[in-house]
Amino acid sequence: MLTLHSFVISHFSEKIRWTLLATGVPFVERALTPGLHMAVTPFIGRHGSTVPIVTGDGLRVQGSDRILHRLATRGLIDRLLPDEDEARDEALAAAASHDGLGRAVLMAAYAPMLSDPREIIRVWTLASNAAEIAVLKAIMPLMLPAFRRRFAMNDAGIARARAKIEAALDSIAERRGNRPYLGNAFGIEDLTLCALLAPLASPDQHPLYGSPDFRAVAADSAAAWLQHPTLAWVREVYAQHRTPEPADSVLIRAAKRL
Repeated sequence: MLTLHSFVISHFSEKIRWTLLATGVPFVERALTPGLHMAVTPFIGRHGSTVPIVTGDGLRVQGSDRILHRLATRGLIDRLLPDEDEARDEALAAAASHDGLGRAVLMAAYAPMLSDPREIIRVWTLASNAAEIAVLKAIMPLMLPAFRRRFAMNDAGIARARAKIEAALDSIAERRGNRPYLGNAFGIEDLTLCALLAPLASPDQHPLYGSPDFRAVAADSAAAWLQHPTLAWVREVYAQHRTPEPADSVLIRAAKRL
């Protein structure tokens, strides 16, 4: 069985979690604590501290796009891909092309929380134990400046991220037109875009992003786009295609602590 090593709050982790759920691939999820994960990811993955990571059944793959490619190579996610080899490659490449949008959503979502590190600690420790919470609180004054630098979390960087999101939302709406999906059927690019935009769309079917508490946290970053046709589409796709979480899943347990 596969193990998904994730951040429960991460939309990149959601992309892989949803992919595995949608294709019926058996897996268990192991949630890591952001910041503290750097002590364990070198022993789990292959490329530094990047999350998500999938291990098991002979796999050790790090990074959501690499994971999708390896799962596709094994034929595990065929129901989300076209039948023809060239079209499959194009679909995976299209999904991978949206990583920049995912980073922009991360920046926009965290921007309102930067003035209150307690809020960051709260959303980072939804699946953490008491000892991990205590350590994160102790090191947050050192971590927060590094986090700001890594993601260019300054006024100019956040403005660029918001502009990227705005352009992407308009582009997706134009590409899709009146169609329910970007292609002929629900596929990996639809899933990827919806997962990466879910923190802004707050779909009911996501235990964390759809909760009233998370919506309150995200309100400042998402308010300008909440009625955008693309975010409405994200919510529609979640309603139709997001496989329900098992009752005892890591994500549901985390949502109860939000």
